[in-house]
Amino acid sequence: MSELSKAVLDWEFLVGYPLSEAQQILQEEAVSYELQFTAAPGKVSSAEDAFVISVQDGAFLAKTLVVVCASADWTVC
Repeated sequence: MSELSKAVLDWEFLVGYPLSEAQQILQEEAVSYELQFTAAPGKVSSAEDAFVISVQDGAFLAKTLVVVCASADWTVC
């Protein structure tokens, strides 16, 4: 298992965490990461109400982790 893949497995527990809590944990542990936001069609995610929905290997970005976040509202109108 590659070092980056192992790093992702180590941080998968963050899925479901509010973004602010996940960032605090990553900063305390000095983990390099990049945020990526996603939303339902016609919606916009904001950092203040976002949750972590995925943690991915960020090797293509020269980052340790890519933390994918979204707001809780996924209703489509």
